[in-house]
Amino acid sequence: MPKRGCPFADAVPLQLKVRVGQRELSRGVCAEQHSREIFDLSGAATRACSSCVRALDGTAVCGQCERALCGRCVRACCRCGAVACSLCALVDCGDVHETLLCASCAMFEA
Repeated sequence: MPKRGCPFADAVPLQLKVRVGQRELSRGVCAEQHSREIFDLSGAATRACSSCVRALDGTAVCGQCERALCGRCVRACCRCGAVACSLCALVDCGDVHETLLCASCAMFEA
């Protein structure tokens, strides 16, 4: 049995998968703001957050991997209060509320 033809013919535009990466974001609508967050006015690179690549606004460091973190990416373990980045933190969605555990506490949880 042959395949059914498209009822819309040429009236529908092509739908292509588009990957949007950091390069496209830095050239997009918020290009100036994005560049300003990463680079200072002289053009030299500032120290950037390891999770979101924004400029650091403090001295927070992940307690597990010692990567630098900005204020938006700092996560605190609900058991010991240690600072953890998004790569080292484990989110437990088992209860009604999400609980965040650092890698050390998550090891004892299992």
